[in-house]
Amino acid sequence: MQYFCQNQFFLLKARIYIFLLLWLKLGIAYSQQKYWVQPTATLSLNGVIETYADTTCTLGFSEIVALQKKKQFKTLPQNLLNSGYSAAHHWLHFRLHTATSQKVIIEIDNPRINQLWFFEVQHDSLVRQVITGDLLPFQSRGFPNHNWIFPLTLTPKAPTDIFVMAAKRHEVLGLRVKLWHENDFEHRDRSNYLFWGILAGVTLLILIINLVAWIATKQNIYFWFICLILAIIFHILGQSGLGFQYFWTQFPSFNWLDPQLISGWFIMMAQIHFMQKFIGQNVNNSRIFRLAQFFKAAMFIYVMLNIVLRIYDVFPINHFRWTFNSLLISLIISVLVSFLSIFERIRQREKVVIFYTFTLCIQLIGYLFVFLINLAFVEGDKPLFDIDSYYIIVVNFLFDLIFLSSGILFFWFRNYQIQNQTLLTALHENEQAQSQKIIEALEIERNRIAEDLYDDVGAMLSTAIGYLSSVVRKAEIKERFPILVETRKLLDRAVENLRTVSHNLMPKNFAQLGLSKSLAETIDKVTATTDIDFQYIVVGQERRLNAATEVQIFRIAAELINDILRNSGATQVTFQLIYDTESLKIISEDNGPLPPVYNNLTSKVAFINGQLDVDVSPEGVTAIVEIPYQ
Repeated sequence: MQYFCQNQFFLLKARIYIFLLLWLKLGIAYSQQKYWVQPTATLSLNGVIETYADTTCTLGFSEIVALQKKKQFKTLPQNLLNSGYSAAHHWLHFRLHTATSQKVIIEIDNPRINQLWFFEVQHDSLVRQVITGDLLPFQSRGFPNHNWIFPLTLTPKAPTDIFVMAAKRHEVLGLRVKLWHENDFEHRDRSNYLFWGILAGVTLLILIINLVAWIATKQNIYFWFICLILAIIFHILGQSGLGFQYFWTQFPSFNWLDPQLISGWFIMMAQIHFMQKFIGQNVNNSRIFRLAQFFKAAMFIYVMLNIVLRIYDVFPINHFRWTFNSLLISLIISVLVSFLSIFERIRQREKVVIFYTFTLCIQLIGYLFVFLINLAFVEGDKPLFDIDSYYIIVVNFLFDLIFLSSGILFFWFRNYQIQNQTLLTALHENEQAQSQKIIEALEIERNRIAEDLYDDVGAMLSTAIGYLSSVVRKAEIKERFPILVETRKLLDRAVENLRTVSHNLMPKNFAQLGLSKSLAETIDKVTATTDIDFQYIVVGQERRLNAATEVQIFRIAAELINDILRNSGATQVTFQLIYDTESLKIISEDNGPLPPVYNNLTSKVAFINGQLDVDVSPEGVTAIVEIPYQ
């Protein structure tokens, strides 16, 4: 019995030891943060990555490995490291296992890291190391990508330990570590670069269109829109890492100037100036104009000062913090200035101001998301949204690119049409004024010619008739020279024709008589010299028009009468002058078999904005001229 109890106690003790050994083994395995990489599964490093902050920035790789084995690393709950403002060397570690050989990609998702060291370890031996960062030439990465990419070949022979050191100079450090199957990464990467290529092509096309429009129209709004787009492009290039990959690959010192922050001020300056041009803000129609001008000048001076201070590294510890905070303050002031500028114009309900207000509200929503994301990184907290801020900036950029371009083309094309219409109206009025002056000059000349003919030539003919009459009274001369009698008759007819011509040029006392009486006098004289039966009718209360218009109407009526006399072959004519409520009508009806042959009658009617309607039939010709009073 005692032996049995001893055996039972020994077995229990052995089971406890075995349980403790298993628990210790599992604990050691858990502390090593192993991650099995499955060939077909979606890869995720959440809860796998360990981190350690070297505040001294002096520890070497072997010392870090020793600290990791002593369990000095802390496990991250996700694949995100967010340290806030920090100058420490932040080390990351995770272990990868695989049952089959396969190729994977490790991606450090933050292109703006000053120092990035990558170490690959197998069997406690360093297999590969990469020393890179955005303060070294782009070729130091070893893999052409806007992010940090490290290809790996995993084998089932031994686990692969990955150590990564990331550091920024007293700046906000936040990064994600992503693990990809090679094919998945290549597919995602091709899609991303295809998107960037399409975006670049669309941007270039819109820039060229606005450049051509600026050169063609000389409207500076297109130039300032180009400046705004270029400022946003500069920001996206700095924020996404594409600028370092394609534009300043051999000049890593440019990254030292924080282009993603400096471009923010350029965007605000260009945005405010573009807004002023877009809504037509100036010193005469805005009380905010001088404040906006001062704010733009202050931002420009601050940017230049910031660049100088960064180049000489005057404040190495606090420079980025001051720059970031001042950028946020400037952004708030810029929004206030924009809204104050719009508010004083929005009450006038101008369509261009309403349009810009809508676009500004959409932009502010995007910038609010960017602000919240960046604020979380600054405070070292978990971001509210699992997305990089530059994606939101790209969406805002696309909105600006398409919507503002459409707005500029619409409103400025409409303004261009209005200006053209105004110029055409002014040109038409100027042509009318010039034509009026020409007509007045012609009327003066007609009056002078009529007076000369009637007073001078008429007087001389009358004198000649008097002399001839005194000679013809003698019987012997009348019988001897009968031709003198015929000569006297011809002179009488010449005097009568001269009077008719003079009257047609300008009826005597036309200004006093008016249009209807002058036409009545003209028709009476025509009736006396022709066999055509004229009937003249005036309908309505006579309404006097300006002298130039009445003279032109008289010329139109005279041409209608003269055409009947010369070309119609008519025997009866009805001539009506009708004063309606809104227009004056001249109606000429004859029974002539021949069509009219007018001389510039259409242009004369059109000059006073009238309408001419001629009806030719076997029974005769009816001509209707309608002249509006206005």
